[in-house]
Amino acid sequence: MTFYLKFAFVVICFLIALVTYKFCVSRRDWLWLVTGLGFTVGADYFLVLENNHLYGVAVFCFAHVCYINRAREKASWILFAVTAVLVTVALFFASVIALALVYAVLFCANIFVNFRFFKDEKTRLPKRNRTLILAGLILFALCDINVLLFNLPNYINAPQWFAMFFMLIWVFYLPSQAILAVTAYDFRAPQDRLST
Repeated sequence: MTFYLKFAFVVICFLIALVTYKFCVSRRDWLWLVTGLGFTVGADYFLVLENNHLYGVAVFCFAHVCYINRAREKASWILFAVTAVLVTVALFFASVIALALVYAVLFCANIFVNFRFFKDEKTRLPKRNRTLILAGLILFALCDINVLLFNLPNYINAPQWFAMFFMLIWVFYLPSQAILAVTAYDFRAPQDRLST
């Protein structure tokens, strides 16, 4: 699969999320999902088409802020502001390592917050949606583990057999985005939607 097709797949996932607006469980939840996927499209533009890791990782940080806020009752604008400051400083020093650390902390927080969201039966989203969110994020995490393993030789002079992890990046990443794209959709029967 070429890089253009991979990028097109991510854009299609974003568009799928957009068209679920009419049938979403929660408008607020849908907005955070679409904003997060919008940042993902921007990040993948830099990473996949431009091969620019600096800006790609920077934009991806904000996708994770969106997913963290999606799982919270109240959005944390402080988290957005702190992330913006850290990303700006890392960009100023052109430090991919610093950005990767910010990204890793945000992703771990994302998984933690969404795991708690998954277990909370009093949330605004049905269990099926919360299950899909967690499944998508776990696949996303597996993708990022392979990104780390693929790029490790650049920093520790490891053998190039790490290149096999490149294929696994996409094996986990594309399904993660496809799953996340439908997580705002209301899977209940039409008559059940009308009754709530």
